[in-house]
Amino acid sequence: MTPRDGGKRVAARRLAWCVCAVLALVAGSARAQKSTEQFIPIGLSPGVSQKQTEIGTVESMNLRDLVVTVSESGMRRTIRLTARTHVWLDRSKLKLPNLEGSATDLLPGRRVEIKFENPVLRQVADWVKVEATQP
Repeated sequence: MTPRDGGKRVAARRLAWCVCAVLALVAGSARAQKSTEQFIPIGLSPGVSQKQTEIGTVESMNLRDLVVTVSESGMRRTIRLTARTHVWLDRSKLKLPNLEGSATDLLPGRRVEIKFENPVLRQVADWVKVEATQP
């Protein structure tokens, strides 16, 4: 081993540590976004709302199959919820804190924002925010 080889190894280790540090920071910010998401009102999630989400009105909710139909600008979309899907009650217009909700809160006529597990396919909900109209 020459001194030059040792320098390459040190540089490679430093690069590996830098890559790990960047990945840890990115993963940490993604987790922070998920943990605070329930407190952000419908349509106001920075970098998420209207890019990875859809805002519309609940047309129907099938609790047995966990399928919700949402309309937006005259278009209807059927979206599946899973056991992993979070539902939050957005009570910001009532000047109250948001609460954890459930699929039973997806009542026809309620305004919702849905973030998809896959923003391209837009078939399965990662989370749903439901606008609460009364406490």
